[in-house]
Amino acid sequence: MNDNFAFYVQRYFTAYLMAQRHYGGNTIASYRDTFRLLLVYLAEKPHKKTTHKMVDIDYESCISFLRWLENVRGNAASTRNVRLAHLKSFYSYVYLQAPEYTDLCNKVLAIPFAKTEKKPPEYLTTDEISHLLNSIDANEKVGLRHLAILSLLYDSACRVQELIELLVSDIQFGKYCSIYVHGKGDKYREIPIFSETAAILQKYVKVYDLQKTSHLFANVTGEPLTRQGVRYIVRKYMSLAKNVHVDEFDTACSPHILRHSKATHLVNSGVNIYNIRDFLGHESVVTTQVYLTSNPEVTRKAIEAAAAHTVPHSADYYSEREKEDLMSFLESLY
Repeated sequence: MNDNFAFYVQRYFTAYLMAQRHYGGNTIASYRDTFRLLLVYLAEKPHKKTTHKMVDIDYESCISFLRWLENVRGNAASTRNVRLAHLKSFYSYVYLQAPEYTDLCNKVLAIPFAKTEKKPPEYLTTDEISHLLNSIDANEKVGLRHLAILSLLYDSACRVQELIELLVSDIQFGKYCSIYVHGKGDKYREIPIFSETAAILQKYVKVYDLQKTSHLFANVTGEPLTRQGVRYIVRKYMSLAKNVHVDEFDTACSPHILRHSKATHLVNSGVNIYNIRDFLGHESVVTTQVYLTSNPEVTRKAIEAAAAHTVPHSADYYSEREKEDLMSFLESLY
């Protein structure tokens, strides 16, 4: 029996997260940070050890670690829940690999998630999207590049990682334009884009003389544009747009806001939620349903539509005299 905690952590990352689940670099990094923080916490304990056994990282240790995240590091409940989800995933793996730790794993898996306030995603209005894109001077070469980046981020609702991994050959020009992205879980999907966006991309590729095998968006060294680089571009033009439209752009300033905006606009346009799920690359429609709560007007219309088919027209059951008496009663209220 191997009782070394590090042994199971290494196996969990290499044999499970990478080889079996095919998680991407950013997801792996998030899981890695959880275990890094756990080791930092363990090193700060009075009786710290250089090596740890599985039995050392038990229910009590995990609970103390989660409290440390909130009280010492100042993490929000949502961040604490992410770390707990990673720990639960690890202990679920150990549960299957080493039955001798069944009791230990079950106790950790029973740790409840902290309650958090579930807020609908923030998004930009269609006017704000228009103002954002119009703040870019596409007559300049670098402006054309930035317009291509922001237009594609919004139109395709792709994730930043998906954007920076795109090759020129991943764009399909023609009657029906689309891009082919490598998404989460090592899954590929085709995303349709508007002809206007395709025209911007086509001009950008021509002006920059990009080859089929080139990264669509590269930095000065020829390497793929970084996530930080995309974030800088988004923040730059949101700031410029807000300087002109001072009463707008009160949402968080990040590339992901464009993905949220596109998803919300699709919901508001009446697009089927399952089609939106596939468009966004979500594994479950449950993830996509969060956009249904973004606009109360959409909810109101849905309720009214449902009521039209289910709620009886009770007023039709009253006689004219009863209607008059009821109206008198209602008018007496204030």
